[in-house]
Amino acid sequence: MKLKRWALIGLGVPALLAGAFLVFLRPPVDPFDPITWDPGPPSEVPQDVPAAGVTPIGALRGPEDLAVDGRGNVYTGLMDGRLVRIVPGGRPETFAHVGGRPLGLVFDAQGNLLVANHGVGLQSVAPDGTVTLLTDTADGEPIRFANDLAVAADGTVYFSDSNSRLNNSTLPGSAFSVYDFLEGRPRGRLLRYDPAAKTTTTLVRDLYFPNGVVVTDDQKALLVVESTRYRVTRVSLDDGTTSTFLDHVPGIGDGFTRLPDGRLLLPVYDRVPLLDDRVLPNVWTRRLAVRLPAALLADEDDPPAGSILVLTPDGRIERRLSGIDPAPANVVPYEEGWLLGSLQGGELRTMPAVSWCAPGEGRPSAR
Repeated sequence: MKLKRWALIGLGVPALLAGAFLVFLRPPVDPFDPITWDPGPPSEVPQDVPAAGVTPIGALRGPEDLAVDGRGNVYTGLMDGRLVRIVPGGRPETFAHVGGRPLGLVFDAQGNLLVANHGVGLQSVAPDGTVTLLTDTADGEPIRFANDLAVAADGTVYFSDSNSRLNNSTLPGSAFSVYDFLEGRPRGRLLRYDPAAKTTTTLVRDLYFPNGVVVTDDQKALLVVESTRYRVTRVSLDDGTTSTFLDHVPGIGDGFTRLPDGRLLLPVYDRVPLLDDRVLPNVWTRRLAVRLPAALLADEDDPPAGSILVLTPDGRIERRLSGIDPAPANVVPYEEGWLLGSLQGGELRTMPAVSWCAPGEGRPSAR
């Protein structure tokens, strides 16, 4: 989920309110039927520490998510539809062409790299680079916005489909997720792929831009980030019932990672007070904002800053590692530190793991 630095809207919204004729302009999303929502104040953060030691390690355009194989090779997907592999001490090399916009990545038990591919669906890439489309529909509906995924111990793949209506093919450009935010309707779902039966079903509907997904340690539930509701939702795998795991997230959540000790890493984009206070609580400000130029709403050359939230296993914020620019889209432990992905940034980055991560705790559990 990406938003441009909305400081310019401080000038844009009052100007548009003064020039109400703009309401006669057709929005780029049509029909556009917004609903109001007052986000309220973000949760307090017990410990806010500036992130230290963030270091670029390679120029790659949009390395959104990362996966590490058993040999320590790092894989990431880029904005041009390629998957690249980086062997330890080596340079990035093309591993496979998957098309679309590869987002979530995770290995299954057979060593295949599973890809949640925006606008394509769920794919599997064999160790030799052969690409297989596993599914592009669920319950007869197209999967328009495959975003993140996790593999349970029994091999079932759970993945988010963030918006049933908008993606970069139905709405060219990079502002589609911002329009989702401005409309404010729950158009996302959580899907389940059974690799034995090769069937895809809907586990939960009516989610607000579902994004990062992890399986809980007891394998009884999923935790899914609802980016445009500033919350994390718990989904029971027994019956699909939902409950709030963390509300009023101090940031717009993206990927999600569970560490071996049960802690969770949630990368977030900085929240924008003007958006929260002036735009989202009112239908008319939403209608006005959606008519602003797309380049103002989402600029690939100016991605926002963000943080990493460290959560306890029961959903409490333990600390925030702040001031990361551009914001991390995903955080993946690797060797003695962490790898940081970026949806729009131009570099793969690394940083030291926080102090409670012991050396050798570099492998994340299945997401």
